[in-house]
Amino acid sequence: MTKLRFRSHVRPVILVMAALAVLAALAASASASRSVTQATSATAPTPLTAAAWRALVGRAQKEGSVNLYSVQAPANLAALAKAFEARFKIKVNVNRNVDNVMLAQINAERSTGNYVADIWVPSLKRYVLGATRNGWIADARGPNFFKKRFDRKAHLVGKGWHVGSAVLGMAWNTRAVPNGVTDGRSFLAANFQGRIGVPDPRVSTSFMDWYLWANKKYGANFESRLAAQKPKIYVSSLPMTQAVASGEIIGAPVAAGTALALKEAGAPIDYKVLPDNWNAPYIGVIMKTAQHPNAAQLLADYMLSPEGQALANNGFGALYPGIKGTFYAKIRDVNVNDFTPAKVKTFNDNWVKLFT
Repeated sequence: MTKLRFRSHVRPVILVMAALAVLAALAASASASRSVTQATSATAPTPLTAAAWRALVGRAQKEGSVNLYSVQAPANLAALAKAFEARFKIKVNVNRNVDNVMLAQINAERSTGNYVADIWVPSLKRYVLGATRNGWIADARGPNFFKKRFDRKAHLVGKGWHVGSAVLGMAWNTRAVPNGVTDGRSFLAANFQGRIGVPDPRVSTSFMDWYLWANKKYGANFESRLAAQKPKIYVSSLPMTQAVASGEIIGAPVAAGTALALKEAGAPIDYKVLPDNWNAPYIGVIMKTAQHPNAAQLLADYMLSPEGQALANNGFGALYPGIKGTFYAKIRDVNVNDFTPAKVKTFNDNWVKLFT
């Protein structure tokens, strides 16, 4: 049976030490990002031959299990693990947790030499660039990493790769807004005054990134014009989406894909994702210290297959268009230097003046 392990009980002292260590080890900068790109370009991996891949699959099955650390949706990870085990007879042990906890766990494992993680899927680009720079990541060699549908230039991040993304689209109440919306500027219309929701960037820098994206896409004054609509503020896209369905508000320019499940259940809500929609990428890496290196390669490859994409990204963003149950938007390239402590504070201070 597939095991779901929520390994959050790491010793407090180790967590503190690890958190301090990672601040030094994974601090990202523009020059560091360029050096990572240059290094990986100079040592670009090649795909394994068909015979070598078959041999790897055999070794992976002898290893018998693989440990996956990921921030992705628990239900999707469970479905992915179940399908992979059924196909390859390899057990997937899932450690699902938030970024900072898993990062502390990774650092604790490196500090103690008790390596557990085989594949790690964080959502923060700076973690992956830092891990690449520090030599923690093995090259992915599976065939799906070299197929035409996988754009290596777009989807490789250091020695990591995009697994999918958290796509947040636009939702509206179909009773109040029967003609729907076109894009984010639709929510600036008079009928939305005082009746829309927006996310609080103080809760997450991901929401700050959404505002930066919206200002770039719709004009630098979009944020102030949105604030002039006197929106209701939410700490999460999930309750905001539910509020659209219930009629508490009639629209949200950044809502969750759960809107479609609500629609299917009969709620008066609809949802739209743009081709260049905002999203927060998930980035996978194979650890050089993997205890199941062959199974890690096989699982990483499976995650990039259309079947793996449908399972891992159900209700979220897939890397390829036309994957059933997923949305598709071009993966957003996040500039890590936009989120220094000073820039975050400046942005949030200005946001508070506009919206509260």
